[in-house]
Amino acid sequence: MPPGPGWEVESSWRLFTKKADFAALSKELNIDQVAVRIMRNRGLETKESMDSFINVSLRQLRDPALLPDAKKACAFLEKKLADGAPIRVIGDYDVDGITSSCILVKVLSFLEKGGGKNISASIPDRITDGYGLGIRLVEEAHEEGVDTIITCDNGIAAADEIAYAESLGMNVIVTDHHEVPYVLDEDGARKEIIPECEAVVDPKREGCEYPFAGICGAVVAFKLCMLLLKADNAELEKLCGSVLTDSRGSGTKRGREQEREELLCECMQLCALATVCDVMELLDENRPIVSFGLKLMEKTKNKGLRALLDIKDLTGKKLTVYHMGFLVGPCLNSSGRIDKAMEGLALLLAESDDEAGSIAAKLDLLNNERKHMTEVSTKEAALLIEKGTPVSVIVAYLPSCHESLAGIVAGRLRERYARPAFVLTDSGVRGMLKGSGRSTPEYHMYESLHAVEDLLSKYGGHAMAAGFSLRKENLEEFGRRLNENCSLRPDELTRTTYIDADMPISYISHSVIRDIERLEPFGQGNSKPVFGLLGLKILGDIRIFGANRNVSKFTLTDDRGVRISAVYFGDGDAFRKEVTGKKLNILYYPQIDDYSGQERLQIKILEYKAV
Repeated sequence: MPPGPGWEVESSWRLFTKKADFAALSKELNIDQVAVRIMRNRGLETKESMDSFINVSLRQLRDPALLPDAKKACAFLEKKLADGAPIRVIGDYDVDGITSSCILVKVLSFLEKGGGKNISASIPDRITDGYGLGIRLVEEAHEEGVDTIITCDNGIAAADEIAYAESLGMNVIVTDHHEVPYVLDEDGARKEIIPECEAVVDPKREGCEYPFAGICGAVVAFKLCMLLLKADNAELEKLCGSVLTDSRGSGTKRGREQEREELLCECMQLCALATVCDVMELLDENRPIVSFGLKLMEKTKNKGLRALLDIKDLTGKKLTVYHMGFLVGPCLNSSGRIDKAMEGLALLLAESDDEAGSIAAKLDLLNNERKHMTEVSTKEAALLIEKGTPVSVIVAYLPSCHESLAGIVAGRLRERYARPAFVLTDSGVRGMLKGSGRSTPEYHMYESLHAVEDLLSKYGGHAMAAGFSLRKENLEEFGRRLNENCSLRPDELTRTTYIDADMPISYISHSVIRDIERLEPFGQGNSKPVFGLLGLKILGDIRIFGANRNVSKFTLTDDRGVRISAVYFGDGDAFRKEVTGKKLNILYYPQIDDYSGQERLQIKILEYKAV
């Protein structure tokens, strides 16, 4: 259902108009002009940048030693591992936190002289602990004799908790990728609040020499582990290449060396999964990480990942960003949303197929339950919102919403109304609310919360997402001030689809599609290309398929008589009623349909207007 009166979102199509010598670049790069145009639309300007984009290499990864405190953390951990000191990894309850915890546990266990007996992990309970390193986790670690805590995907905003841990005699290392908390001095300049501990590894730190801050927590953890494992980019490139081409040979390496190499490959897979699920931009080093990681995952030896791929019917298939973000990732996330996130970590650490299969089946059921709960809460939120006057920033209080779903519901509201959305629920502590926000590219969510931090008990996050808590009595003022501070223009509260090219169907070919596929992986920061056409006719009948009659197939023709098969996913009966006897303006993506083993060209209609 579309938004109600007053909340309608204007939808517009805009054609990219960026200029370049497309013919010359096409010839120099040996790729179709359409692919060159797409790269130019993504902000690439030079032959060199486009060549790097096409020819993805793990040598493009950034130097781990440039991360702040990375070498310091490595040296400290090496000593603790040699001493056999008890080390506790403390992560977070989302995919990034679970995967980064797994990376650290596996690498530290591999390097620890006791074979991992002194390495443990803990993930906060979303309801009782809240986000990140909490006092209960610190006290639990102390009571269990932990010498060193290492955080992942959290910790940068836990200065007080870290100070408490240090006061108890424990050591703390922070690995994180979130924004660094700050205060303004008398001159209005920022002063970062850095936890006082052994090392703080976060690419968002001021003065950081690391050239790309857009990596997720799992990648930060992996970069530290690369230093611990004495691995470099050249080795990763060679190792992953040999695995993907099955050219390693059999029996050439044994024991510890083979285990180390398999561990590096597994870490790449987990980094790819986390990068996608944490919605990092697929630019810079994230591009090769996801590209290689997805290919490696198709051959994964991680029993937990393999079990999830099996249960989602993905075994043996080419894995994509979509599979990670909408099928595999949500199952891992479900453990931290409506159960215990340690279940997700247990899946990735599973040592037997039976154990992995059992946990994967449970997480799949939890995810189905989560989807139903999300639908109910999203409908409730929409009804509540549309009773009020339209605002630029949505703040919805849903007492009945499970607090773990607040972020998902906020994301749904952002998509429905094309504006930033905050969803709050009761925290379980009298008078306190917990909230999650999801943003649009034009609105920096962390900075918006910082501007009203006097109303908040706790907050953290980054530009596109954030979590926070506040007293219920501050709720009304919270919403009012967010909107008073908001500088979004009316044209930034619209749903605009950018068209890469008005590519006629006569131009579509197998080779053109293959060249477009060379620009994968598509996702955040490298969106899947969109093409536009006007004035097409439908030939013959529209066939409707699917249990829900949500797949429509038909033939389209242009004004020159060129034909092509088309598919549309949506309410088939409503679609047929709306378009019968009319011409279509469409946005589409070309694809090769290999149904029943026969390849044929097809376009997938993304949006349409009947004229």
